[in-house]
Amino acid sequence: MMTRETLTKPILPKSILFVCYLNSIRSPMAEGIMRKLYPSVKVQSCGMAAGELDDLMVAVMREKGVDMSTHVAQTLGDVSDQSFDLVITFTEAAAAAAEAAFHGTKTTVQSWPIPDPTQGSLDVRAMMNNYRAIRDNIEARLKRRFG
Repeated sequence: MMTRETLTKPILPKSILFVCYLNSIRSPMAEGIMRKLYPSVKVQSCGMAAGELDDLMVAVMREKGVDMSTHVAQTLGDVSDQSFDLVITFTEAAAAAAEAAFHGTKTTVQSWPIPDPTQGSLDVRAMMNNYRAIRDNIEARLKRRFG
């Protein structure tokens, strides 16, 4: 018999892919946070293009105890031949690309539009605050989604 708790308990996917534009800020943040919070889930991230390792991303993730210093950017093409239960995208373009890449599969694609933290002030302090806000937004959404 199913209880109310059973019906409302979030279901963790076995595998998840995070997709953004360059795989240098948002998607690696999500990958690192997901691995820390839910170590039993197979997690990867990629971008529509492969960007460079972002030092500010590494710094704000280190504040949360997550080491992203060895992250190597991948493209959607690098991972599209793999199977994922869930793909979460952070831009409209990434959502469209993921829908096309996983069309006809059992993979669920969800779009979580999250702004690019590099937009706005070039002041390092302000940019660090933007990065922290994005990191914390992603963490809160993951906790809400997966409990």
